[in-house]
Amino acid sequence: MNEPKIMAIDDDIEMLKQLAIMLKDQYAVSVMTGADQALAALSEGNYPDLILLDVMMPDTDGFSLMEHLKNDQELKNIPVIFLTGMTDTDNEIRGLTLGGADYIRKPFHREVLLARIAVQLAARQRKSEVIPEEIASHLTENERKVAELLCQGYSGKEIGEKLFFSYSYIKKLTASIKQKLGTESTTEMIRKLRE
Repeated sequence: MNEPKIMAIDDDIEMLKQLAIMLKDQYAVSVMTGADQALAALSEGNYPDLILLDVMMPDTDGFSLMEHLKNDQELKNIPVIFLTGMTDTDNEIRGLTLGGADYIRKPFHREVLLARIAVQLAARQRKSEVIPEEIASHLTENERKVAELLCQGYSGKEIGEKLFFSYSYIKKLTASIKQKLGTESTTEMIRKLRE
């Protein structure tokens, strides 16, 4: 299995070097010196499993970048841990309210950072494994992908865009899943998939 990918975004080059050293044994780490560089990499489809994000950066601050991520269908489910020198409670609340998975103040302990990353990656893995194996084993690979995304709340159109499938193909796959599960409606099918 490939090691999880982590994107660290910080304008402090020394901090990025430290993070790369701390994480390299367990994760594939990419470092970005600002929001613009990170967005350019993300726009190419280089999606990490988790983002470490500084708040104070010169081009676009971490809060603004977080808002952008949460408004993008492709990026909104990537967990973001704020890693910042900002220590006041208001900023922590703001980061979490914007959708941050965690907020860690600098300086931090390596073991604490690794533990918090592990918690977020495990939670993300659980969310992606929404379909019981006994059901998934009866589905084709494409049916399984569509079923997982339906369970996560994506519409047929969004799934088509995400998987680069036509909407008619998504409808065909959904009909096949319903038939295999013996369900009439999409709602009933999703309920059965989540059991």
